[in-house]
Amino acid sequence: MKIIFAVTVLVVLVIFATILKNHAPLFDTPGPLKRLAVYLTTNTAATSDNHPFPELRTPVYPVGPQKLYTAVKDAAINLGWSIIDSNDVEWRLHMVAKTHFLLFMDDVKVEIEPLEAAEGEHITALNIHSQSRLGSADFAANADHIQQLVKAVNVRVELGYTH
Repeated sequence: MKIIFAVTVLVVLVIFATILKNHAPLFDTPGPLKRLAVYLTTNTAATSDNHPFPELRTPVYPVGPQKLYTAVKDAAINLGWSIIDSNDVEWRLHMVAKTHFLLFMDDVKVEIEPLEAAEGEHITALNIHSQSRLGSADFAANADHIQQLVKAVNVRVELGYTH
């Protein structure tokens, strides 16, 4: 009985350590119960305009699609991700990111979407979908991939990166 208890405690600690290593904002809206339910039962994360997790709402940038596409490609390379496929005309990318724990490979797909803006202005959305190749729970790894990419892109856009 003690062995079963010890193994259970160890498994729970590893799960929580992994979730924390994936920078999961457990106590942000909509709260830890909803977040844990998602992190422990899904192996995918995607941005959307009205996502219940604020960090997964679709980021929108005041730059043209080509500049955003270039910033995303550079950010992915800087993060150490592999670019599997890219379409420079339709502004789409398929990348592979590795998880912190056990180095599982996850697919990250990006679509750059130009939005309507006033004449002479650019507004572009960054749609991101990240999915684990293995397992039915990702312990917030896919949400972390999205947050890492958005953070890296934000830096490049703020710096006026046009490489």
